[in-house]
Amino acid sequence: MHGTTKTDSVKIETAAEMMTHPAYCLDAEMNVVDAAERLVDKHIHGAPVVDADGRLLGIISDSDLLRVQIASAFHAVPTGPVTDHMSTEPVTIDAEADIYAVTRLFQTGEASRLPVMKDGKCVGIITRRNLLRALQRLSRFHDKETNRTYELLARLRGA
Repeated sequence: MHGTTKTDSVKIETAAEMMTHPAYCLDAEMNVVDAAERLVDKHIHGAPVVDADGRLLGIISDSDLLRVQIASAFHAVPTGPVTDHMSTEPVTIDAEADIYAVTRLFQTGEASRLPVMKDGKCVGIITRRNLLRALQRLSRFHDKETNRTYELLARLRGA
């Protein structure tokens, strides 16, 4: 299936449709101090880390950066590239995955942001806020006669 699917006139979004794109990515060689500054300046809580070819190497979060800052608070200014401090096996999702797959990954608690992958490259990112917006759009398809939301939201609850 490609793109948005419809079930009983309900729009089921794909990861590509709900993601923020392009994803704000950090270069693998970026200094950890510069990375922290960028995340703060951009008001984001984490970012994919990519190599020169745009391949995903990992993800760095504000929690990762906070650990670095705290550890060095009394010793020295933190140094090194983001690759020294990032999570190297981030949970990702394919661009064509549907809202159910996205929901399941967030429900497991394994990730607070999902790099969206297409052809081996990070093309966007889905945060909890992106998912909340998509769920709000989905909940608008409410059948007033039967007082239900097409059982699609129930499917999400059981994910």
